[in-house]
Amino acid sequence: MRSARNEPDGGKQKALARLWVRLEDLHDHIFSDESKTALKYMAIRVSIAGFAIHLALIFLARSLAHPPVLLANVGQNYLAAISTPFNFILFYEVLTLIAAVPAATTRSIANQYEIVSLIFIREVFKDIASASALFSEHRLTPEALPILVDMGTGIAMFFLVVVFQHIALQRTRHTKSTVPSSGLKQFIAQKKVIAIGLAALLLGMAAYNLAIFFIAVFHMLQTGQAAVPPANTFYNDLFTVMIFTDVLILILSLEVSGRYEMVFRNAAFVASIILIRFSLTEGYPYGAPVALLAMVFGILTLAVFNYHARIDEMGGG
Repeated sequence: MRSARNEPDGGKQKALARLWVRLEDLHDHIFSDESKTALKYMAIRVSIAGFAIHLALIFLARSLAHPPVLLANVGQNYLAAISTPFNFILFYEVLTLIAAVPAATTRSIANQYEIVSLIFIREVFKDIASASALFSEHRLTPEALPILVDMGTGIAMFFLVVVFQHIALQRTRHTKSTVPSSGLKQFIAQKKVIAIGLAALLLGMAAYNLAIFFIAVFHMLQTGQAAVPPANTFYNDLFTVMIFTDVLILILSLEVSGRYEMVFRNAAFVASIILIRFSLTEGYPYGAPVALLAMVFGILTLAVFNYHARIDEMGGG
């Protein structure tokens, strides 16, 4: 009787194990080096095509005496077309972020920092295109201040990303190479499944935002009123999803290590991403300092974590 009762449970466990292996194989296929290379070249081609199409639409808007409302809404400044390839590049960076989820936590956080820095750099081109005049009588106009702030924020973020990666690399060099435990292998497998779910969710979010965009374009053609949603909405939602993803990974990591310093580091990283999420919704001039504060907080957390690890190694040795 006991064996008969245990047989269905054993069958379920075997079925779940097979499903888990299939999901891992699916992840390895989707995020293989060949797939990443193909995706990179596709992103390059789409960026070039989008750039050319945007330039052509601006040319038509400038050439026609009375352009249709859709062309008129494109604008007449050729610099506005620069933001179009950046949108596709950002989307590619988001996919690389998802691919890095099963890797080290620091690699995933660094990717999120890189994405927000690219968002601020993209804003520079958008502000330049929308500004009517940056200089007046050899003086900067108020329209130039947001551009200078975004430029300064972008280069500061670039520097902070490099500092974060340098500190993470120092930790990697000092860490002794060991054979991954069964718990660590299971944790990596769990993150692979999370990455698959994130990829599916990302595609769904992209499809939803595209649908909203085309609906707005159709509404514009019908009524003659511009109502195109802002592009930052997608990235706001993305960082919201990443907050909950990081929290889930933090909980799962407790099975591998429940040490105080590891829990504090991962929790601080989540707090850093929350601040970045808020920075994207805050307007000028509050968004930039909040984002910089988030990145500095993450860097200090990683530096203290590495220092704690070295002290622990010295004490244990």
